[in-house]
Amino acid sequence: MVNKSISKIYLASKSPRRAELLTQMGINFASLSFDIPEIVADGESPFDYSQRICREKAEAGWQYMLDRELPTLPILTADTEVIYQSQVLGKPVDYADAFRMWRMFAGDRNLVITSVTLKYHDFEKTVTSQSWVYFDQLSDAEIHSYLATGDYKDKSGAYGIQSLAGQYIQKIDGCFYAIMGLPLNIVRNLLHELNTNVK
Repeated sequence: MVNKSISKIYLASKSPRRAELLTQMGINFASLSFDIPEIVADGESPFDYSQRICREKAEAGWQYMLDRELPTLPILTADTEVIYQSQVLGKPVDYADAFRMWRMFAGDRNLVITSVTLKYHDFEKTVTSQSWVYFDQLSDAEIHSYLATGDYKDKSGAYGIQSLAGQYIQKIDGCFYAIMGLPLNIVRNLLHELNTNVK
């Protein structure tokens, strides 16, 4: 995983799912909690936006660590975006917004991109995973039945593939864990690359 000089990392994310996935990998980590503005710039593609947000989180996390005189450890950040017809959807603002998203998804597919940045001193690299998610045809009643559970709240695109929403998904073309919020293979490879560059 990591060499003896790097036995722990910081996860700069409030997502409990990402914390669970790092734990699943057997990685020793501590969480950093802070906020940065997340606004799509005019003319910015979803891919560029996701990568930029990840890098900005990494820079903010590094500064957060320095300002508080915390132990110097690698900073891992991630950003997940659900995209439908080139539009970044974000988290639903309310029930009606979530219904709008699900009505679009039903019988169609949406793209999920998750970017990951690993930063440690001069080492900084960002990689993005892209996955397609295909939904069943759904009636309005079925959508309302799902939304009534509240499972959609605080989730990009108003769903989490690992939760109740999974039963409505026909298939995925890509990385399941990236759709959850953290592509494990990318994290593993980034840590390996860091270890080969930092002795």
